[in-house]
Amino acid sequence: MKNHLSMSLISILAGSVPGIANGQFTVTAQIGGIPSVNGAILENFNEPNPPILMLAGSAYLRIGSDGVATPPAFSGGTAAFFGETPANGPDASQFVAVEPGGSATLGFSTPQHYLGLHWGTIDPYAGMNDLTFYDSAFNLIGTLGGQNIMWSNGSLNPGDSAYVNIISTTAFSWVVASATPIYPESFEFDDVAYAAVVPEPASGALFGAGLCIIGLHLVRRQPGSVQA
Repeated sequence: MKNHLSMSLISILAGSVPGIANGQFTVTAQIGGIPSVNGAILENFNEPNPPILMLAGSAYLRIGSDGVATPPAFSGGTAAFFGETPANGPDASQFVAVEPGGSATLGFSTPQHYLGLHWGTIDPYAGMNDLTFYDSAFNLIGTLGGQNIMWSNGSLNPGDSAYVNIISTTAFSWVVASATPIYPESFEFDDVAYAAVVPEPASGALFGAGLCIIGLHLVRRQPGSVQA
């Protein structure tokens, strides 16, 4: 009974989380996808000085390729959702390009739990492209790399562009995008969405169901209780 209960609870909790869970984060990625949170604040980086963005070193707001950074590729509903054109093909608007030795920091005035972004030319190995999350005091929360994005959608291939949705159990105020200093790796992204949400209610309901199972099991094991 104990082993059966444990496996049932594990199944419930595993089924409550979409995509891939990586420590603090739940990650989903879809080619042609859109933000997974309704009412998120959107930023398409088409203005000269986006308020949430800080660039350092070899990081730029650019249009087109410079031989190192390549524009993300639009498909599905991503471009239309963010008011971008064309709907399909290379991003013809301004995007963020982080090249070797550079960094792009997203800074939020209030703590957030959700981040979405159009991640271009995903590199599949650890350290090539990284998103590092920090709290308001700049304490490290955790890091997601291109390899995590690939694992979150088994049909992705190296170099694909996908819309990536990330939920963090710990609120973050800073997210730093970086690329390996080994030429010619780069990290390109566009069309960010963010929100101060917590994990979806459906996940909480399933988690609650798991706790109910534990409670029932403990009651049945009390001295004098009748065992099935």
